[in-house]
Amino acid sequence: MISKKGSLTNLKKSPYGKEEYDSALEREYMVELERDPAVKSWTKKHGIKIPYRFLVFSRHYLPDFLVEYQDGTKQIHETKGLPLLLWVSTKLKGQSAEEFCNGKGWKYKLITKGKEAFYGKI
Repeated sequence: MISKKGSLTNLKKSPYGKEEYDSALEREYMVELERDPAVKSWTKKHGIKIPYRFLVFSRHYLPDFLVEYQDGTKQIHETKGLPLLLWVSTKLKGQSAEEFCNGKGWKYKLITKGKEAFYGKI
């Protein structure tokens, strides 16, 4: 996986105007969120911690994005590429996030670009 960290600035739809990314896939998706006319706002600085269990351990999952749409709906979006899509912890986090979102009337969405997320360059 391309582990490319950095920040984007002059963002119009982030309430902070600047957001940090942890991978090339996250950076690419941030640009998509900025360009999507259906998106009212989005952020990575949402403070959401979703509990889940991995084996016998209690853990917390910090989802990548909280996205609000023009129609008022909210979604949690998680970016994952290969091989992370195959990990058991990814599945457990996704299940916990779906339950969390269902309790709030939100939706959970997994964003992936397959092998492009690892071998493509941005």
